[in-house]
Amino acid sequence: MMTSQNPDGRTQERRSVDQASNRSRGLRAWWLRPQPSLLIIVGLFVILGVAYALATPVLEASDEFKHYPYVQYVQTQRELPVLNPEICREAVDACPWLQDGGQPPAYYAIMATATSWIDTSDLSELLWRNKHAFIGDPSQTCNRNLLIHQPGEEQFPWSGSVLAIHLVRFLTLAFGVGTVILTHHLSRELFPGQPALAFGATVLTALNPMFLFVSASVNNDAMAAFMGNLGLLLLVRILGRRSRGATSRWTRGLVLLGTVIGLGVLTKLSLMALAPLALLVVGVCSWREHPHLPIPRRLLVVVGDWVLIGLPILAISGWWFFRNWRLYGDPTALDAFIAIQGRRPSPPTLGDWLGEFGTFRWTYWGLFGAVNVMAPRPVYWFFDLLSLVGLLGFAVWSVRRLKSQVRTRDLRVFIPALWAALLFVSVLRWTWVYYSFQGRLVFPGIAGISVLMMLGLRQWVPARCDSLLGVGLALILLIVAALPPVVAIPKAYARPHPLNLSQVPETARVEPVAVGGGIQIVGWELPQQTVYPGELDSHVDVAVYWQAVTPGDEDDVSFAHLLGRDHELVGEVNRYPACGMVPTSLWEPGQVWHDRYRIPVAEDATAPSRLRVEVGMYSPGEDETLGTVILGEAKLAPPQSTPDPGHPLSVALADGITLRGYDLASAEVRAGGILTVTLHWTARDAPSRDYQVFVHLLGDAPEPLAQGDGPPLSGYYPTSMWAAGETLVDPHPLSLPSDLPKGPYRLLVGMYNLETMERLPRLDGSAASIEIPVNVTVNPSES
Repeated sequence: MMTSQNPDGRTQERRSVDQASNRSRGLRAWWLRPQPSLLIIVGLFVILGVAYALATPVLEASDEFKHYPYVQYVQTQRELPVLNPEICREAVDACPWLQDGGQPPAYYAIMATATSWIDTSDLSELLWRNKHAFIGDPSQTCNRNLLIHQPGEEQFPWSGSVLAIHLVRFLTLAFGVGTVILTHHLSRELFPGQPALAFGATVLTALNPMFLFVSASVNNDAMAAFMGNLGLLLLVRILGRRSRGATSRWTRGLVLLGTVIGLGVLTKLSLMALAPLALLVVGVCSWREHPHLPIPRRLLVVVGDWVLIGLPILAISGWWFFRNWRLYGDPTALDAFIAIQGRRPSPPTLGDWLGEFGTFRWTYWGLFGAVNVMAPRPVYWFFDLLSLVGLLGFAVWSVRRLKSQVRTRDLRVFIPALWAALLFVSVLRWTWVYYSFQGRLVFPGIAGISVLMMLGLRQWVPARCDSLLGVGLALILLIVAALPPVVAIPKAYARPHPLNLSQVPETARVEPVAVGGGIQIVGWELPQQTVYPGELDSHVDVAVYWQAVTPGDEDDVSFAHLLGRDHELVGEVNRYPACGMVPTSLWEPGQVWHDRYRIPVAEDATAPSRLRVEVGMYSPGEDETLGTVILGEAKLAPPQSTPDPGHPLSVALADGITLRGYDLASAEVRAGGILTVTLHWTARDAPSRDYQVFVHLLGDAPEPLAQGDGPPLSGYYPTSMWAAGETLVDPHPLSLPSDLPKGPYRLLVGMYNLETMERLPRLDGSAASIEIPVNVTVNPSES
């Protein structure tokens, strides 16, 4: 029996089974009915959005600390801010909006009007900046807050700027609701008669944790998402009407599309990319719809359609570009924007993009706060799998459709994919300038992305399981989306509470050590830790108990350092103490603050090495270190692979140590020079104590003519740190006497116990040393 295909890739026969199955379910398929299911999804979105808005402290969500001052400036000054890079770089308080003061004004004007009745003169009191916040670093244990939040200033009932910020968040949520509804309508426009697909696509948008977070923030991204997806829906609908020959609707639709694009450009510059997409699609459609006309007439038709789109765009947003050109000599104001924001030191490589792609994935599905508050890792594994399966499924569907005879109306399905691709290219272009590879920047295409992803997911399940796929996906996403505002976000901003001295654990307590500024250390916790070179997220964890001795009037900065070989700084954390949330000027005498630090290890740290952990206080006002304390050590293990020795051996010593070979810089060395012998050690087991290495130069007599004794690696990696299976390369320079006669000599090497001076015996019963031949040539002064 012949079968024909529908736009979703299913055969007519399969679709008949699908429809019959839906009818048989009756009331059980209530959620497939457009209005009830959409209302429920929108209701869940609003409830979750309010939860995100209430869980996130004010000015902590998605650059709110820059976006809301823009709103407040328009509200109070009745004008738009002007970017001045010199002032913004030197005095942040003079332009708290920073580079975002150059964003198009539509969103900010709307929100300024909505909050015009609120007295927001207290905004400066909220903008106590945490100058050392870990922006974009979710690996840290704390210090994620961009601002210092005072107890009680954000409690309900709200007033002043806190009230205004919450009101703007709730109003911004309305744009998110609009995008959810647009997703539903886009799906039904592209795939009419497929309620299960519309349900699943709408769920993918509404229960996306990152979209919820952005929609519940003071940020123009939510409005940009609404305008971008509205423009996408209009473009798809217009193309369908043209294919049905509805000329009058086509004309009105083009004007409306141009109006939406103009408003979109006035919301966010990235929506400018929608204009060329619309012109391209409309132009191709118009050209194909008039094959009977001469080419000049067809070109006039295309140009006429373009004019219908372009005039509203220019009428609505043209003044904004003209203003920028007059103020900055740049219609987009991007030069001034970048001058404040800064640039990458060098263009990104392919490796940089691949490394930052993780952030892109996370920030599409859920990376909160200042891109530094993560959900549990398994959440991202789930979303990676979901995205991959959906993308592959869409690729399978696309191949099937392109092999079939498709009409212009069917080709509309690829417009959302093209729009998403343009947005992605726009993000890549921006990452060429700055570190901003963020998935939320493609939300102006989220409706299309969700529809195509759900379409791809459906390719892997039988038709009778469509309903189960939608319900199962909805339940999983509901749970995942509900967790961040209950767990991850409140935990990230939980203000620490002061302790008293008796609450410091006995195992952590030490005699107080003053570190200046009226502060002393009364305890610390530094468990044994081993880090490995080259590993991602290598770090050392330490906790410090600070105590205020006298009141402070300055906000001192705490630091935690890792010192490697030659006391080189190989890791550091600098921030306000008490997890960056309670500066020292707020401390009261007697209070103890438990403070956790996660110190990253530099990728180029020389390994192996002992890492000394140093903490202290620094006065930014006086520009001096107030005091430091060495708390203990961590271990930076040797590289997993080391070079083979030039002269291999296998001499087993007692206590788990083996000499696996040696290298000589040269078999001959001049008198008065430096002879360097490099020993290659392996630990069969962990040695029980520290040993010294001896390197003795001998002639015919037993007394050494020159010697160089010392711990392995000059003491930076003593044998008590070695672990079974580790290998290390240990150079030992030996200074030769200038009057050393020419001739053959021998080196004796081995290890000994410094306390007893007993040499470590060889397990083969031989003398407790290893002999290495070397030849000394004539002294240059004698030649």
